[in-house]
Amino acid sequence: MDNQSLFFHANCPSCGAEIGVHSATSLTAVCQYCHSVLLINNDQLILDSRCSAVVDDLSPLQIGTTGVWNRKPFVLIGRIQVHYEAGMWNEWHALFADGKSGWLSEAGDRFVFTREQIGETIKLNTLQCGHTQPVYKGRNWIISDIRQIKRGNYEGELPFPLSRQQKVNSIDLRSGKYFMTIENADSATQQKVFFGEGVKLNALQLQHTRTADQIRAQSGRIKGTMQAGKCPSCGGNIQWVSALATYIVCQHCQSSVSLNQDKIQLLKSEKKRDQQKQNLTIKPGSKAWIGRHNWLVLGAVVVKEIPPEDALKELKLPITPSFSEDEINEDDFSSVWTEYLLYSPKKGFLWLIEQEDNQWSLASTLDIWPKINHPSIITPAGFGDEDLRCLYDYGGQVLYAAGAFYWQVKADDINYYRDFGTPKHKLSTTLNPQEQTWSVISEVSATAVATWFQRDKKTVIHAKPMTKENADNIVQEHQSITAEDFRNKKLLYKWWRQSMSYSPYESDIWMMLFTLMNAPLFILACLNDEDETITIGIIVICSYLAWQCLYLNYISKFKSFLIRIRLFPYYAFIIVIIFTSIDWKVYKTSNVSGSSGYHHYNSHWHK
Repeated sequence: MDNQSLFFHANCPSCGAEIGVHSATSLTAVCQYCHSVLLINNDQLILDSRCSAVVDDLSPLQIGTTGVWNRKPFVLIGRIQVHYEAGMWNEWHALFADGKSGWLSEAGDRFVFTREQIGETIKLNTLQCGHTQPVYKGRNWIISDIRQIKRGNYEGELPFPLSRQQKVNSIDLRSGKYFMTIENADSATQQKVFFGEGVKLNALQLQHTRTADQIRAQSGRIKGTMQAGKCPSCGGNIQWVSALATYIVCQHCQSSVSLNQDKIQLLKSEKKRDQQKQNLTIKPGSKAWIGRHNWLVLGAVVVKEIPPEDALKELKLPITPSFSEDEINEDDFSSVWTEYLLYSPKKGFLWLIEQEDNQWSLASTLDIWPKINHPSIITPAGFGDEDLRCLYDYGGQVLYAAGAFYWQVKADDINYYRDFGTPKHKLSTTLNPQEQTWSVISEVSATAVATWFQRDKKTVIHAKPMTKENADNIVQEHQSITAEDFRNKKLLYKWWRQSMSYSPYESDIWMMLFTLMNAPLFILACLNDEDETITIGIIVICSYLAWQCLYLNYISKFKSFLIRIRLFPYYAFIIVIIFTSIDWKVYKTSNVSGSSGYHHYNSHWHK
């Protein structure tokens, strides 16, 4: 922004610095030198006796960033850092070429552009997350987020005077790509409605974003580098990404630590070292090279699967599981997975999910939600077709977390999940009483993960790396998938065919081989005129033992160990050969004797 674009300029009444005002509708300005809050009245700046300093972060945006939204040029002229119980986000004040204001919301890995709907109010049926709401602008809406917020820090110009009462009830609603925020929804006189849509930064044609040199000059260090310090509870070393992380969970003692301008403050001490006996495969602070960009592993969350009924009961959500209680076996909900939060200054956030048996997935939060089959809040349009199926209903409970996050993570946090699509690519929703999100999850091979982390000598992925080009293509395919793709029958059919392919590290392929090799014996024994009861019984017993050894329901950790050291195919081959040999030996012995095994052994004992 140059001086010719100024509406007027004046000197700060606190420090004397020159301040330029760019919008005729701005009512508040914050001095960039002394952080004094100033009221704008009749082209004069009046000191409001309050100070406001914005905490530096890793945002690529800044005052003066320009762009285009819906074919309308804009420039960012102000910012509010909004705080809530578990974190914070940025609200950027955008001035459009027509002199009107808009807001670019930056919350972790999501960006939303909205404009205030002056004079409009909406009466909601309920103030609970996960409920449908009345039609607005011809669309059905779902409450996706409920927070009590505190506008704590400001910079630049704002289109309203600052209220002494900082706490505001904020409710977000979603409908496809469209987004709506209602402040003070329970008040007819103070309610504000903001309407817009989810956006991606690369679609806004941004100019004058922050460079590495600017970040260095403003913060004294390049943001995005790893910082280190001592845990105030146990004294262990902890790391975080400078000016991005708000909360850290110490990986040594599980204490909750808050960061304020890289100063460490103990929130809660919980010395649960025993929970950390399960070592993380990828440690916070590790580095990956994914999709031609450097990524930092900010933190890791270890989650235990719980039955959906237990999650719904705990969360008090208005949801009915897609499977009846009779179909649900609690033993099926015993898995544990780890979610790694990755960050790239140029690409934003990405989730890497590690499941048991060296299985991996990528996950990205969707800005554009799927079309929903109302009145349901978690059933996408197209569900019920042959290819778009509900795969799983389950709950997840946080066991522990380590590293840094842009929101507060704590043990025992519970979410409810429902996955649609195919095992290869899933459309997944996550729901709790405060928030609902939709994500795309893509299964990736361990060889791809090994490729991304092969430059990090401290991280060992038990798989042979593939070519860098193939690994990059996997990321590009994942990031190109949208919610609308799950209504494409041809694409779903393709993903189902891909999901049917088997790996030598999967038990199913070996059990199928064992069945094919032993089925002829079972059929011949059944067709034999003689009594083959014992022969059939031995074949059945061997089949059961082979099934137990291949799936290892009771010693799953041993199976995971064999997969990690890449010996499971050899182990499975030996199991199949041993029990198949026993079956053939029993059948051959029975045939040579000319009588059934039962009579043979009976006559032996009579002798």
